Amino acid sequence: MRIAIIAGGGNLPLYLAKKNKDIFILCISEHVSSKCFQNKSSEVSILEPDKWINELNNNNITHVVMAGKIDRPKVDNNLINKKAISLLNKINDLGDNSALIMIEKFFEEYGIKILPISTILKDCFFDKGFSKNTIFPKENRDLIIESSDFGIRLLNSLSQFDVGQSLVVSEKFVYAIEGPEGTDEMIKRAGDLYSKLSNNKFGPVLIKIPKTSQKTYLDPPVLGIETLKMCLNFGFSSLVVSSTGTIIVDRESVENFLLETQTICIYSV
Repeated sequence: MRIAIIAGGGNLPLYLAKKNKDIFILCISEHVSSKCFQNKSSEVSILEPDKWINELNNNNITHVVMAGKIDRPKVDNNLINKKAISLLNKINDLGDNSALIMIEKFFEEYGIKILPISTILKDCFFDKGFSKNTIFPKENRDLIIESSDFGIRLLNSLSQFDVGQSLVVSEKFVYAIEGPEGTDEMIKRAGDLYSKLSNNKFGPVLIKIPKTSQKTYLDPPVLGIETLKMCLNFGFSSLVVSSTGTIIVDRESVENFLLETQTICIYSV
């Protein structure tokens, strides 16, 4: 078995590559350059899926891990072949989970299987309960648990529509539900609303968990220190993650940051 990382934007592909120096990196050129990696790598456009397969076959790749943000492409019918046009147009018309299942089938046609990120990233989940730093009084912990229960029920009910992996709530008040803009932009939107609407000193709760029907090896929710810092800057009180489904990037750094700040915590369910 020979594994490659299909690298989109963000810090996750860079972190995974540093932890797995022998892994081949296939960079999606619209999002990241091969110059960012010390690993053996090459670049392909998201608009040329045939070249993805050629590069993987040329490097004897049998399995891939998908990592990093990849935006849906704007398809130019004059620039790519008919097969690519058909595939990409179908992907653009589907929800995230359905689109990823189609991508999985595309790779399987060529004998290439998609593996979960946890295959190459160990110790990447938080144990159930509150993070070790949590010094909040019981009243505040109860608010986080109440917000978590409500938000998870809401996300689970939305899963049938293939919408969003995350939202921001405070008890039973919904600040934002993630759309195509992604988690960071949703956090900014919710943070702005919180600063304008709320007199509550106890900040909102970000919930980031898999959809109920989601194949988490294709597109798991991912949380890293940059997301944590953004939430802290916008006055959030906590983040809720799945103990089996939310990938924590560089868990040690996240835990150290939580210990240093002691003003924001993670609650794992």
